[in-house]
Amino acid sequence: MICITKAMKYQTMLLCFLTVFFGTALHGQDAAAAAKPITADEAISILKNGTLVVRLSTNARKIEALEKMATNSAKEKDRQRFGEMLEKTRQDTRNHNLWLMEAFRVNYNFSKLLFMPDTAATMLKHGIKEGIFLGPDLQIDDSLTLEGGYLVAFNGANTSDEKTNNEGINVIDHNLQSLRHPFPFFTGRTSIRRMFEEVFNRSTALGHYTQLVIKFQQKLLEFGK
Repeated sequence: MICITKAMKYQTMLLCFLTVFFGTALHGQDAAAAAKPITADEAISILKNGTLVVRLSTNARKIEALEKMATNSAKEKDRQRFGEMLEKTRQDTRNHNLWLMEAFRVNYNFSKLLFMPDTAATMLKHGIKEGIFLGPDLQIDDSLTLEGGYLVAFNGANTSDEKTNNEGINVIDHNLQSLRHPFPFFTGRTSIRRMFEEVFNRSTALGHYTQLVIKFQQKLLEFGK
């Protein structure tokens, strides 16, 4: 009787071990599959049937640092200077986000479109699909929700492997990983051209963003044929 009990005990322990082992292995496989970069064909299919989520910069770290300096600096002159820098940063950030939003709303129709602050990127990655999207006034609109697949776009320095320092529209997947060729994951405009336009007063920030979005959509249309 004792031998049978020990045998049953060992069988139970073995079963528990195998359950944990294979459960962990399968979880690891699922995690690896989820983290694996999607192909270019998968990306364009997701976008055609889903949503482009445009991530807008909040300049949160810079603003937080300026807030501290505007409050804690020993000299009144420094507090005032940092306060002015803080206000300018807030206003510039808001203006550029409004211009980028307008450029997309007017010139982009390849897929559904949503906007979110960059501070919500991690929440989106972990499956939160409501309460993080922005209305036209750059305020969170709880009525906006994300359904289906999506890609994320943002304006900034080129994050791809291409050897260029141009700033433009970057596109990444739901795991915030870079996409693969031949998907148009980066669309920029040469710095020389933009500088030329600015010198001769032929360009505004809104105009620049408009040209970027038009060029980006054209790339999508050509690749998605």
